[in-house]
Amino acid sequence: MRRHYSRTSDNKAPRHFYGWPGASLLGMVCRVKPFVLVVGLCLLFIASPTLALDPKDLRLATPVKIFEGGDELGLRHPSDVLVTPDKRVLVLDGVSNRVVIYDQDGKFLGTFGLGGNGEAELDMPLGMAQDAKGRIYIADTRNSRIQIYDNKGAYQSQIELPHNEGMKEPDPVDVAVDNERGLLYVVDNENHRIETYGLAQKNHIGTIGGMGHNRGQFRWPFSITLDDQGIAYVVDVVNTVVRTIRPEEKWGFGNDIGGWGVEKGELFRPKGVAVDAKGQVYVADSYLGIIQVFDQAGNFQAALGDEQNKIRRFMTPTRLYVDGEGLLYVVEMFANRVSVFKVGS
Repeated sequence: MRRHYSRTSDNKAPRHFYGWPGASLLGMVCRVKPFVLVVGLCLLFIASPTLALDPKDLRLATPVKIFEGGDELGLRHPSDVLVTPDKRVLVLDGVSNRVVIYDQDGKFLGTFGLGGNGEAELDMPLGMAQDAKGRIYIADTRNSRIQIYDNKGAYQSQIELPHNEGMKEPDPVDVAVDNERGLLYVVDNENHRIETYGLAQKNHIGTIGGMGHNRGQFRWPFSITLDDQGIAYVVDVVNTVVRTIRPEEKWGFGNDIGGWGVEKGELFRPKGVAVDAKGQVYVADSYLGIIQVFDQAGNFQAALGDEQNKIRRFMTPTRLYVDGEGLLYVVEMFANRVSVFKVGS
């Protein structure tokens, strides 16, 4: 069933408002018991890792470039980024219901996408991914579907997500592509699960997870990425971990990364994840405004630092992306920009 929205200011905020990282405090109030919230806020201000990290726990992140602005709209709360094989940088600008295209030097090249609920139209999209053929998959969040475009931004097709009885309306917030296995992963935030589809036929294959605290379950998952082996890394926001899913074990769950807290190796409000060619896992904590680095077993390696040997602070870091040259792209949602860094070893 397709929803229709009037274009009033009241309808501009996504219905899962806590899913937007800048609103993570509101989400925390809505989702976390008051006692835990009070303790967490106290710990945040008296024991934050942003105040206490030793320089040996930092890894230098050197700014390389920034993507922002473009036309008269600029970027308005961007939520995702990717780099195409021909080196164009695509930024998902969800509030404006479009994708903004830049060249590698930050020059504005154009946009595609339009607000609405018709064919090729978007309503508060939150995540995107690209397959080996260059097709772009966009999680069209408030339209409860996945829209598919070619590598130039021309609409091709869509996947309507089924609204099953007893479940909330599908709430796709991110996607990831496994080219080797021909799979599309869709993060369904409101239903606390991951749906899988075949790339060729767009057929539904299976469901991973469900609501809960334990390994194999989620509470409001938000982001997903894959490493070179096809292992999926899912940011499980309210459980404050990154879940790992192994496709060779019929989507069996592996080790978790992180856990609730504000010390090194712990997560307070994770939102974004990326894995580089060396298997290093980057996790963005939108509330603390930091990015930590883990190995694939979940061991803390470092937090990103600056030239003064201090922890580098970001404004609501959301999605992360590592390009073919190893550069780290950080979507800073409420700064309305994508910042790019060279990360030291």
